[in-house]
Parts: sequence; structure tokens; C-alpha cells
Amino acid sequence: MGLAQDRDSLVRVDLDVEDGKIANIRASQPNAKQIDQRHTIDVQHGMVLPTFVDMHTHIDKGHTCERSPNVDGSLGGADSACLADEEFWNFDDVKRRMEFSIRSAYAHGTSALRTHLMSGPIQGSMAWPMFAELKEKWKGKVELQAVSLVVLSFYRDEDAAVRLADVVQQFGGVLGAAVSCSDAGGTDRDDWTTCGAEMPHLLDTIFKLASERDLDVDFHVDENGNVESMGLRRIAEAAIRNNFKGKVVCGHCCSLAVQPPEVVKRTMDIVAKASITVVSLPMVNLWLQDRDHPDHPWRKQSGQSVPLHCTRTPRKRGITLLHELRCAGIPVAVASDNTRDQFYGFGDLDMLEVFNQSVRIGHLDKPFDSWPNICTSVPADAMRLPTHGRIKIGGPADLVLFRGRCYSELLGRPQHDRIVIRKGLRISTDLPDYRELDFDLEKKVYVHEARDCPSSGFALPFFIGCFPGEDRNGLSLEKKQANRHLLLEQERYSQTVILGACVMAIACTVALTSRFMKNFD
Repeated sequence: MGLAQDRDSLVRVDLDVEDGKIANIRASQPNAKQIDQRHTIDVQHGMVLPTFVDMHTHIDKGHTCERSPNVDGSLGGADSACLADEEFWNFDDVKRRMEFSIRSAYAHGTSALRTHLMSGPIQGSMAWPMFAELKEKWKGKVELQAVSLVVLSFYRDEDAAVRLADVVQQFGGVLGAAVSCSDAGGTDRDDWTTCGAEMPHLLDTIFKLASERDLDVDFHVDENGNVESMGLRRIAEAAIRNNFKGKVVCGHCCSLAVQPPEVVKRTMDIVAKASITVVSLPMVNLWLQDRDHPDHPWRKQSGQSVPLHCTRTPRKRGITLLHELRCAGIPVAVASDNTRDQFYGFGDLDMLEVFNQSVRIGHLDKPFDSWPNICTSVPADAMRLPTHGRIKIGGPADLVLFRGRCYSELLGRPQHDRIVIRKGLRISTDLPDYRELDFDLEKKVYVHEARDCPSSGFALPFFIGCFPGEDRNGLSLEKKQANRHLLLEQERYSQTVILGACVMAIACTVALTSRFMKNFD
């Protein structure tokens, strides 16, 4: 459009909104008399983003960290605590926590969200039906997608794997697995997510099941700091070997950051050829990776007993190679990941916070350039949502308006006074109260009544069956509990970056229709 950019690739524009869509994007006219001030919001050079796309979350586990805490903060500790929390799960519990998360994301300005769902026989039989109910309820507000979450070794059981793929297809989901995704990932000590020489065959099984059902795939992979952890490369090789036509997403990919340059280059060449999108989870991986715990190698290497109250400062950031991947032509995104659960005890599904912390952790600021796309149009493309995460003429007027006028202001404060616009109308940005989640541990019930009627607890007519090694003829409750540790936490890119430089824009005035303004009266 020939608009002048500033040093951060931002442009100053006016946005005309009519009938819920962007009617025009033009150079700012701060003194133009023809603008009807009654139908105008002057954001005084404040920044404008499209609504966010959060493509890797775990809302089925969210808000459980207080009732089932991760005692040592490690990945193994998270797995154990997540297992312990299963005793509190029922349909109403899952719905209350999942919808609390969706309401938070919506208020912060997210219009699309993908969640990984625990897909074991107990948790999965609640999470998938409840997801379907909430997907329909929030249609038009937050576009919801779901990914099955099981360990790679689950696919050893071909019958169970077929049943899971059928369930994912039934619910319009994405097929997933955790690959080389434990503290011991990539080594022969990890028989659940690495699976030794079986990995290629098991990955082939996943791609075959997905191809037969026209499903996309989304993996947890290499969530560790082990040089030996090569899950990302193996997934890329499998995608190429199977001539897979669907979308492939790989989350975490932490081990890439500790591998030798020649190994990294070879892996990235294969990943680029396989057209994989990599999603980094900077806040969670910074918090979880390289954390001290009683079994940490550092304690064994110290040569003497180290008191538990003396802890080791982390040396690694835990994130993948965002800069190098992007320079290799590989789409990269960031996402919230876990929220107030055993794998991350904080977060509120606020993608501005995710971008803010990603900038600091990953040094995405010199220059900012198109980095905002990693939480808008790039994840939208990976999720096949061509109208989300972009500001373009003819597109929906789904916007987030901020008081911050430049990046240092935008990222210097939380921007709790943001204005969220959906289809040209201002929505409430009031966040749900945490007191709604007050939980009585002894009675195993919530203290306060739910906001709406409880769900009719229906279960799947069929599900994934047994975990690897389980007796398909039936298990005792004790045996099931003993085996639960196998559950591991586990759109054509038409971005109209104003001036083709950045999805964000400094807006002097936003000219709107009277229908829009009625929401402000």
C-alpha cells in the first residue's frame, strides 16, 4: 500500500470497519474532517493486533496445580502429580476447568485455540466428549481444535491405535503422540516415548492411520536437553517416507538447542523438506527444563551428598532454535502450553504474555520484524484457519487494541486495559474469578456452584482400549492405577501484514460503523 514503516516495521494507519469486516486500510489521517467522530475510536497511536491463535495448550489439565502439586518441579514430578490428579476427574470437573481456560483466552483476545487432550481410557473418555460440547458452545467465539495425547509406545497395540484414530476422526481432531519426550528421551532408558529401534515403525503407523482418515498430526517431541534425542528428525523422515499430505506440527523440540551444528543443519534440512511447523513453548520449557531435582546428574557428579535445600541454578533456557529454524524457511510459532498445572504452575492463556516472554527469552527484538506472526498468522496456517491471525481488507474485524504505542510500551506493561473487538463489536474482557475453582480436597467437590447447568456425563461408546501391555479382557482398579504412569504429559499463509512487514499496526484512528459504537454507549 506504499505506507511508511518505522524502524520496527510498523505503519500508522486508519482501519475502516463495516458490517464486522475490515473495509479499508489506509494511511492515518489524524486531522481529516470527514471522519465522523461519533463513529470513531481514537486509540492515539496505540498498537493493533489481529486476535491471537494459541496452537498448543492443555486445557483439560489446567488449574490443577494447587490440588495436585508438582513437588520438585521436574518433568518426572509433573508426570507423577498429573497421575495423582486423575482421582479428582469427572465430567463436571473437566468442564469447569476447560471452560474457565477458554473464557480466559477469549477475554485476552484469542480467537482460535488447539488443546492436547489426555487420551487414556479414564481421562480421555471424559476429555473428548467434553471438548466436543465446548467446541459447539464456543463456536464463533473461539475456534477449538483437539489433539490426542498418548505416548509413542501406545501405537504398539495396533487395535488400540485404530480405535484411537477412529475417535479422533469422530471428533474432528488431530492425531498425536509424545515422541522422545521424557527426561531420558533418546536413550535406551526410555521405552515409552523413544522405543529404540521400533520408533520408525511406530511413526509409520501414526502417519498411515492419519492418512487413511485425512487427519493432520501434532507431536510432542524432544522435550529434554539430551543430545541423543532425535525425535524431530525421525518424524520428518517418517513424513517424507510416507509421502504424508496433511499438516505436521512438532512441539517443544528442546534438544535441538544442545546438538552439534552439523547435526542441527541436517535435521533442519529434513524438517524443511517435510514442511513441518515447529511450535516452541518458551515459558513452560524455561520453567521445566534443566531444573534441579533429587535425581539430577549434578547431584551425582558433585561427589558428595548435597542437601536438598541447596539447589542448582539452571544453565539452559530450554527453548528450541527459533532463529535458525526460521532462517531455514521452517515456520515457527509460540504457544501457551500448560496453564496452572503440574507442568507449569502459572500462566493465563494470554498470548500477549507468551509473546512478551518469548521476545525476552529468545531475543526476538533486534529487529522485531515479523516476529509477531508467531502467535497470529503462522499458527493459524498450521491449524488451517486462513481468516484468523491477520488484518486484511475483507477479513473479519477481529482485533486487539492496546494503549502501548511501540514495542517497549506494549511489552513493558501487562496491557490489562486492552480492547478486544470481535466481528466489529467490543466484547467484555472481564476475566473469570479464580474463586470459581475453589476445591474441597476431602469432599472432592468444588466449593461454589458452577456458572451453568452441569453436563450430562456421557462416555464414549468406544475408546482406545488398553495401554501397551495391559490385558484387554479387563483390569482391576489397582492394576489400572499402577499402569497410569504410562500417561505422559504429553491456512495458506495470506497474512496481510500492513505494508507486508508486520501484522501489528500503530493506529491513529479506527473508523467504525454506528453498529459498532452502540456497544460503547
